[in-house]
Amino acid sequence: MRYLLILFMVIIGYSAPAQTSFNQAYDFGALAVGFGSLELSGDTLVVYGTALEEGQPTFGMLFARFDTSGNLLDYRIHYDSLGDHFTTVFPNSFIKLSDGSGYVGVGQFFNSQNGYFARFDHHGELINFVAYSDNYYTNNISREVIETNDGYLICGTNYSPSTSIEVFIQKTGLAGNKIWKKEYGANDKRDLFGSIFKLDNDELVIGASSTSINGVPLPQTRNTSKIFAIDSLGNIKWQWESQPSLEELGVGSLFKTQEDHWAYTSARGWYNATYNEISRQPKFIIRDEDFNIIRDDTFGVADFPVNGFQKGISLNDGGWLAIGVKPVHYPIPPVPMWYNSFSGWMVRLDNQGDQVWNRVDTAFWSYETGSTNYYYDAVELLSGSLVVCGYSRTYEPVVKDWGWLIKVSKDGCLDTIFCAPLSSSPWSIPEKSVHIYPNPTSSTVCIESEGIGLWDRIEVYNASGQWVQTNQGGVGNNLDLSKLSDGVYLLRLVSQGAWIVKRIVKHSGR
Repeated sequence: MRYLLILFMVIIGYSAPAQTSFNQAYDFGALAVGFGSLELSGDTLVVYGTALEEGQPTFGMLFARFDTSGNLLDYRIHYDSLGDHFTTVFPNSFIKLSDGSGYVGVGQFFNSQNGYFARFDHHGELINFVAYSDNYYTNNISREVIETNDGYLICGTNYSPSTSIEVFIQKTGLAGNKIWKKEYGANDKRDLFGSIFKLDNDELVIGASSTSINGVPLPQTRNTSKIFAIDSLGNIKWQWESQPSLEELGVGSLFKTQEDHWAYTSARGWYNATYNEISRQPKFIIRDEDFNIIRDDTFGVADFPVNGFQKGISLNDGGWLAIGVKPVHYPIPPVPMWYNSFSGWMVRLDNQGDQVWNRVDTAFWSYETGSTNYYYDAVELLSGSLVVCGYSRTYEPVVKDWGWLIKVSKDGCLDTIFCAPLSSSPWSIPEKSVHIYPNPTSSTVCIESEGIGLWDRIEVYNASGQWVQTNQGGVGNNLDLSKLSDGVYLLRLVSQGAWIVKRIVKHSGR
């Protein structure tokens, strides 16, 4: 349960220097905390997640409120009266109600594997709670809830004893009482829920994926992306499915554009025979109203199975923000693995799907044990700033999980005074044409490049995106970093309007 079996909250927190933006972890004095879903109510951030407090035998359901500077206002942790764990919540499993009366959250119990419904007032007190049971399905994962004019739709994935997996949609009343439940899928496939959005009161569109049934050898696995619409009673109105392949592993967050095109997050896969696994490379796809491809863009490198977008949100300018996790290799001995960090990953796209900027972040870092950081949900403020929630795991002196909030400007910067967002562009210098060594370094690095004798400017940024040093005016092949503290830095090397970003580790060895 890699979703949010993660856990974390008085604030013992790590924080970047407090400015307009922030990067902060929270534990509330608990053993473990995780932030899974996020809503914005006026100038208040409301987080939904899980927490394990000292002296408690089970994980509780967390409701916490912060101001937009990351300061904790208050929080509540609710426990199951039957002693089960609230451990699995997802990015879309929490919503602010349209009448302003409070919030609704859904999730899954750990022991029973069944779903639940919780309605909260503005301060996180429970108004009503419903635990669902199912005599047939062994695992009911409630991933998303949306509001209708007379209740709610809870969406997710069912797992049956016969190993079949199906998408489910469950209609409830205003108090969470179950009215009907329908499953969607085929017996010869495994169907997984991605997302849902409401076109109108009688047409709801679901994004999903299907993959080969159990028993198919991994090298022969093929996936499809599925988009289908249902009416208010759950009946299918229309449906579309891509051709089986590894080019699309399914539909994640689904959007309808201003041009009536379909846009969604996805991933491509390839079979890695060395490790017998499907490695992933995240995608953003746009199709026309007849589902013909308009554009299909990949991000990062397909060299690890834990690599992708957890969620996408639409932005006020018509673009999108995709968030998730990206494996990062910091070349610091003696960590005996290629990737020693799972880092939170943001990618901002404009309204045509072109990348504007991207950034990776960690809440904590350790030379000895690396770092694990996941982004799960995001909101856009009226200023255009972006707040993302997730969790971060530390390993010293014992394993501990923290709730994580990070706020960046609309340009992707933590420090808006000295910040240049790092992005792909037509003027980027090819990655393989520039080599920097030694890396790690204790003081000075040598820069070898093909066809570039002198650099117009070399900018140095710390791991939080803050500017720390600039060398300009015919910079040669040696760069002195001796005055910098130990840590991870980004070098932005600029020549004749083109640039490249390189990562360097400063480690004095003391």
